[in-house]
Amino acid sequence: MLNQLPDLSPRQPFTFTATLPLVVTYLALAALAIFPNTFTLKLSLLPVIIWQAWRCAIGLDLAERLAQLLGIQSSQVLNFWNYLFVVRSPLLCQDRFS
Repeated sequence: MLNQLPDLSPRQPFTFTATLPLVVTYLALAALAIFPNTFTLKLSLLPVIIWQAWRCAIGLDLAERLAQLLGIQSSQVLNFWNYLFVVRSPLLCQDRFS
């Protein structure tokens, strides 16, 4: 099973600046929710937000940052957090909206 997992070496470390585009567009969408008659603008921003969320989930190494925070030398022990984040996030959304 572990031999079939993809290589994690091209991933960037999980930092705030790496997630900043996602956070900014999410806050823009939240601000647009306050204003009336912005449904089409919010709908047009939705693919951008979904793309950025996918890029953060796939392209960022959550295990590396977690290993730094916990003081662990190697992030190999925590690699399952990368897969757990990608798999668990859509399942949480599905459970809330079902």
